Amino acid sequence: MKHQSAAILVIGNEILSGRTREANAHLSAQKLFAYGCKLGEITVVPDIEERIVTTLNRLRSEFDAVITSGGIGPTHDDITMDAVAKAFGVALIEHRHIVQAMTEHYGENGLNAGRRRMSRVPAGAHLIRCEKTIAPGAHINNVYVLAGVPDIFASQLEAILPDFGGAPFLRREIEVAMAESSFALLLEEIQQQFPDVEIGSYPGRCGNKPCGKICLSAQDAEQLTKAEHAANEMLKHLLIKSSD
Repeated sequence: MKHQSAAILVIGNEILSGRTREANAHLSAQKLFAYGCKLGEITVVPDIEERIVTTLNRLRSEFDAVITSGGIGPTHDDITMDAVAKAFGVALIEHRHIVQAMTEHYGENGLNAGRRRMSRVPAGAHLIRCEKTIAPGAHINNVYVLAGVPDIFASQLEAILPDFGGAPFLRREIEVAMAESSFALLLEEIQQQFPDVEIGSYPGRCGNKPCGKICLSAQDAEQLTKAEHAANEMLKHLLIKSSD
């Protein structure tokens, strides 16, 4: 069974301090949407082991899968692998295949303490390999541990996406040139008519010349088309009414 729901756990003080703009959760949301996996939560936690463990255990019990981002590098604050091992109650081990790959790439003298740190994974985990790095991520149970560097994260994400989804989500957008308040109640009625279609209104500009978009998404193309038609008819009726 492919994962039908997922959560993203972003780990890093640099995200919470504003030093780094988070990009990996946004990419994951786009990819999972296209694969038909419902992303239910994005959470950011600091580099504190207990916070990571507690949050990870909650997320992996609530969702089919959890993808983590960050904290698997060579420095003292890279503690994600430690936290994941603790969450599952298993040992953190040096993986011989990672050590071998790093030794072959860097040489015996190049395998320093930082690189050996990146060879550690929770016992029983499967490696997530990608073309962007020698140091792989790890997959244990329903948790996927990925790097925080965006190009490496993107490469590792591509490697695991076949484990996710079903029928892809479809999205339609309707341009709107009126205040949200003028159609809010009518849009709610349409949402009630089509519970399997996610409908949202997103203003682009307020004031004297308001504009925005009504966005609709669903896995059922027929229901999506009907909901889109209902929204367009609603807007057309309001435009006629306002011109009278």
